[in-house]
Formats: sequence, structure tokens, C-alpha cells
Amino acid sequence: MPTKKNPGNRIRDTSKPSPKSKSKPSNSNTSKPPSKPQSLPLPPPPPNTKHPPPPPSSISSAIFSSTSPSPTHPLEPSKQQTLLNIFSHAFKHRFHDIAQLKNDIQSLKQHLYNRDFGKAFAEEAGLEAYAVRWSPGRALAYVELFGEVGGLGKGWECDGRTRGRGRKIVCLGGGAGAEVVALGGLLGFSTGDECGGGKGVGVGVRNDDEEGLRGRKWDIVVVDIAPWASVISKLVDAVAMQPISSPDDASDSTKAVNGMLVEAEHFAVGFQQRDVLAMESDELRELCLKASMVTLTFTLNELYTTSIPKTTKLLLDLTRFVEKGCVLLVVDSPGSCSTLALNKSKEMDEDTAKQQPGDVDGGNEQRAIEKEGKKYPMQWLLDHTLLEAASTSSGVEGKHWEKVRSADSRWFRLREELRYPIALEDMRMQVHVYRRL
Repeated sequence: MPTKKNPGNRIRDTSKPSPKSKSKPSNSNTSKPPSKPQSLPLPPPPPNTKHPPPPPSSISSAIFSSTSPSPTHPLEPSKQQTLLNIFSHAFKHRFHDIAQLKNDIQSLKQHLYNRDFGKAFAEEAGLEAYAVRWSPGRALAYVELFGEVGGLGKGWECDGRTRGRGRKIVCLGGGAGAEVVALGGLLGFSTGDECGGGKGVGVGVRNDDEEGLRGRKWDIVVVDIAPWASVISKLVDAVAMQPISSPDDASDSTKAVNGMLVEAEHFAVGFQQRDVLAMESDELRELCLKASMVTLTFTLNELYTTSIPKTTKLLLDLTRFVEKGCVLLVVDSPGSCSTLALNKSKEMDEDTAKQQPGDVDGGNEQRAIEKEGKKYPMQWLLDHTLLEAASTSSGVEGKHWEKVRSADSRWFRLREELRYPIALEDMRMQVHVYRRL
């Protein structure tokens, strides 16, 4: 069911007073199945559980589940406005004709509803419409998430021993640019006296590294099946050219010294148009080399929908290739829309039964299923793969991942005072964070 929105928390549309906001579709980052997926047996699905009701509207940014140690520290409104300004600047040509932009968004919604991703992202207009409409709100949510989880893994520490160390972040399915802008914000809003450290952006911990986060080079690699290169390029240019916004009541001297958000030489972004489910092992190994964090934001559910065996293989390959301390961040839609119907397996035919895991081709996979199957929540499939199957399939005993944060349903609410040319909406998500042991 679509998420019920709170009209009082919608961002102000500066094109005209109080427009009606449209419902948000599922993310489009999907991949076509490759040959020879890894097939692992799954136990019966867990019992259905109900998700908690939405938090009260007075909460501006929800926290992780009750097992989380501390709440989110929301980013200041002026910093959130800076990130929105990046999108306004990068796609200012789209805001010259708001009516046409809204028509493009509506057409895009229809294609996404029909799961016709080829038509949805065949033209630059569709790609830009998606980035203009859904990426800004997600970027605001992600920058706080990145600030919270950044201190949990390798390469994110803030002390004298890490001077000059860079960071590599791999964003699988991140073509729409929300992760890129959020990471630019995390880098730009950090100073020599602050670090994410799991405390939240702008509420960091003291450290002995005078350069802090801003003195390090960040390498961000975005991988997506759709042709997002032009969108990513526009956003990267806008991040590098974006001055940091000041509160309205700031003094002129304060506004004068704020400077640019990031320095271009410290913020390197690369884009690869690839099908992550079809990547060879050596290619994925190279991609994940020295990564501090790997993200799957509004992507994993679509990958599971494409093929559970192939997505399972991707996660197991990530387990093999990422280094100890790497953080895996998974963000997706909560509730029933993330519950997948797994086709019930029959007995494999004799030829298939002789094959080793990873050698089941697409044809045999189709012959081994029935129409009706069991339902597996995305989160449960993810936990089963990383916390159970990874230990048995790697040949090395012991745990390979630690689940350090989790929330079945988390809200991010937009502040009323923020400004953007078209209406945006609050968002609800499930969030799961793992650390490689």
C-alpha cells in the first residue's frame, strides 16, 4: 500500500502555491539476469509480522530501531538547503518549464508502474525527471544515514593515524545521484574538528587529524544499468561549484567565509553503466577493492525481483571480495512492497542435480519452479545470505558479517522552511547496516 503522507511536512513548492504531490514509485535500478547464478537452498519463510505505525508528525527525523544506541541528529536547515540547491542548479534548465517537467514526471511514473524500465529511462528527459523529483529528498535522508554509519567501518576513523587516508565508496544502483550529493554533503559539512563517527553529521566527535574529512580524497564509484552518466556529471559539477548556504539570520561576514561545499580534487566520482548481476567475479573484485562502504539504496528489492539466486550470488561475492571493516548499507521500501514471492522449488532434474552451486543456468532455474511460491521478506533473505549462507558457502568457518544497525521502518520528514521548485515528499524506508568481520 502507498505510504500515507503528512501534508504539513511536504516541502514548499516555489513554482506556485501548494501543488498536489504525487505518490512515489519504486526505484528503477534493476538488472537483467546473467547466466549461471548461484542457487542456495532456503528454509521455510518466517511468519508474517506487522510493521509499526508511522511516527507522530512532530518527529522531523526518526531513529533506528529500539536496539540502536542513539537517535539521529538532523542536519541543520541551511545545510539541507545547500543540498537542495545542488539539484536546482544542476537541472535549472528543467525548471524553466514546470508544466513540461511535471508531464515528464507523470509519464515516468506510468512507465515505472508498468515496470517498463526500458521506456522509463530510454531518454534523457526521463532520467532527469527522476533525478529532479526523487533524488533530492533521498539525498537529505542519505547524508544523515552516511553520517551515522560512517564511523562503524574501515577508513572512516578520525584520529592522527589516519591522516591522508582516502575513502572509497561503491554505490550499486546509485545512478540517480542521491548518494553522490549526500556524500558530497557529508564531506563538505565536515571540518577538522568533526567526523561522522556514528554521531550524525554536524554533531561529530573531536579528533586529532587537523585535516579531518575534508583533507582526504574521496573516490566514489557509481554502478547502474541505466545510462545515468550525464545526470551524474551534472550533479558532480554542481557539487563542486555549490557555495554553502547560510541561515537567513547569519551575518554578512559569516556568509562571506562559508566557501564552496567541496574541492574538486578531493571528490572524485566515476560512473560505470553495468549490470551488477552479470559482472564477472574479477570485475566485481576490482570494483570492491579497498572499499570503505558499499551501498544498495532502493536497489536490492528490484534485484531480488529479477532473480533471487543471482542476487544471492552477488551478495556472496561481495562477502568474498570486500575487506574486513567494510560497511554494507542497504536502504529500501518498507512493508509489504519489499516482500517477495519466491517460486517454490521442485526436485531438480538429474542433469541439474549434478551441477555444483553456481552452475544452474536460467533455463534449468525456470524448469525448477512453480507459479505459486512462498513469500520471503527482503530483510530476511538478506540476513539469511549474509549471516548464515555466507559462512557455509565460503568454506571458512565462522561469521563473516555483523549486523550493526537495523530498522524495519524509519521516517525522514522534510522541514517546512526548505525551498525547491517542485513539491517533494516525506519518505519511509527500511535500513540495514552490516560490517565485514
